[in-house]
Amino acid sequence: MGTWLITGCSSGLGRGIAKAALKRGENVAVTARNTDRIQELIKAYPKQRLALKLDLNDKESMSQAVKEVYGHFGGIDVLVNNAGHGYRACVEESEPDKVSELFETNFFAPAELIKMVLPIMRAQKSGLIINVTSIGAVRGALGNGYYSAAKGALELLTEALAKEVEHLGIHTMLVEPGAMRTDFYNTSLLGTEIKIADYDVLADKYRKENCVNHQDQPGDPKKGGEVIVETVLKGNLPFRLLLGSDAAHIAEKELEKRLKEIKEWMAVSSKSDI
Repeated sequence: MGTWLITGCSSGLGRGIAKAALKRGENVAVTARNTDRIQELIKAYPKQRLALKLDLNDKESMSQAVKEVYGHFGGIDVLVNNAGHGYRACVEESEPDKVSELFETNFFAPAELIKMVLPIMRAQKSGLIINVTSIGAVRGALGNGYYSAAKGALELLTEALAKEVEHLGIHTMLVEPGAMRTDFYNTSLLGTEIKIADYDVLADKYRKENCVNHQDQPGDPKKGGEVIVETVLKGNLPFRLLLGSDAAHIAEKELEKRLKEIKEWMAVSSKSDI
């Protein structure tokens, strides 16, 4: 039996991961900014769960959550950085305060939570850190540049982290979900108040007010949670786990395009050699 600390369990993929881990008999610290939204999980698994308030914009609540998990279960085997939100704005229309908050929630806070958990995992000489990013970290989408940048930053940080902690018995895994039928496009998606007329021709494709959640995304957050937990419990983890057929197809197409460009420009790239 392992102990999981999962952020953003009130809905979507975080809820799916928590429920899947609890069903398999794992101990789970179920966290949310509002614990009223995780009452169903609390009541269904009273012996294995620990319900905690955790706000990624409040370092004290993060630190307190880690202390409570360690005190209650005696260790932390799996940290899942799942909580986050999106922000729709083309680069020129972006608002500095919202971009700052976006990076705090999607990059700086998860990085800080990793730092809080690592001493525990180092003492155990074991542990797994799972960072949930997005297919948006593989390629930047129209009007989604800052979200892609934040998730991309978390991916590169995770690549470095993997090299730093492997000899300590600590492992890492990135999860890159495609589109899922969650509240992401509703309550978890923010938009800019700045509107520049020259971008109106693209507005239907990216502005928040034109983003209608038809709940027709291919991904199921419940199944996604089960895939993640099953993969972890079986061991032999991939470093990147693409979640959803759409994510796999997008990544394949994007990486093939990058490789083609590298090969086409190899001769030019080599000209800068001494």
